[in-house]
Amino acid sequence: MTAPLLMARGRDRRTLLATLNPLVSVLVIAIVAVAMIITLSGRAGLIMIVAELPLIALAGMRPRQWLIRGVPLASALLGILVANLLFTDIRTGATILHAGPLWVTADGLAAAAEIVLRLLALAIAGIVLFGRLDPTDLADALITHWHARPRIAIGSLAALRMAPLVLADLQQSYAARRTRGLIGRNPVQAIGLFVGTLSAVLVSTVRRATRLSVAMDSRGFDSGVPRTVARRSRWRSRDTVVVLGYLIIAAAAVGVGFLGS
Repeated sequence: MTAPLLMARGRDRRTLLATLNPLVSVLVIAIVAVAMIITLSGRAGLIMIVAELPLIALAGMRPRQWLIRGVPLASALLGILVANLLFTDIRTGATILHAGPLWVTADGLAAAAEIVLRLLALAIAGIVLFGRLDPTDLADALITHWHARPRIAIGSLAALRMAPLVLADLQQSYAARRTRGLIGRNPVQAIGLFVGTLSAVLVSTVRRATRLSVAMDSRGFDSGVPRTVARRSRWRSRDTVVVLGYLIIAAAAVGVGFLGS
C-alpha cells in the first residue's frame, strides 16, 4: 500500500463517521429507502434530509469530492423534475407556466418536488455513507455479526476491489485506441469502437474473475470448515444509538407523511 493511500486511510479513520460499524451504513440506508418508498409525501423527505445533515457534517469529505458526486446527482434530479413536469397529468392549482404542451401548475410542481425531495434524501444517505464505506470492514462485519458465508462475503469484497481495475482497463483501452487514431468524430464509428472496447474489457474481466475463483477455491473458501476472522468487527453502543435514532426519525417522517396526505 502506497504512502498516499495510507495517509488517506488515516484521515478517514479520524472522522467520527468512519468509526461506526459498516453495518450501520447499510441499515441506515435501508431505513431511509423503506421510509421513502412507504410514503409519497415530500414532508417525509424533507424531515429525512434534515436528519441527514449531521452525517454530512461528520463525513469529512473535501469540496472536490462533493463536487464530483454532487454534479451528477443535481443533473439527475433536475432531469427527473423536468420529466415529471412535462408528463404529469396534474393540472389543478394556479398556473405557473403555460406554453404550448408545457403546462406547469402549482399542484403539479408540488408533486414533482415531493418526488425530488424523497430521491434526494435517499441519495444523500448513499453518497455520505457508501462513500466512506470500506469494503474490507464491511466483509468482516457481515461475517462477524450477520454470519454471512465467507465465500459470499469475501467474494463480494473481491468484486468491489476489482471495480477500479475494470475502470482502469476501460481507460487504457480507450487511450490505446485514441493513440492509434481510431477515435474520430463519426458517431457510427464511435459506436463500433465503444462496443469493441467493452468486449475487450469484458474478456479481461472474465479472465481475472476466473483466476480469482480458482485462488479462492484453492484456499478452501467452499470447504465448509469454519473459518477464523483476522479482524473482529465490533458493534458498539453508539452504533445501536445511531440505528435506533434513524429508525425513530424514519417512523416519525412516515407518520407525518400519512397525516399530511
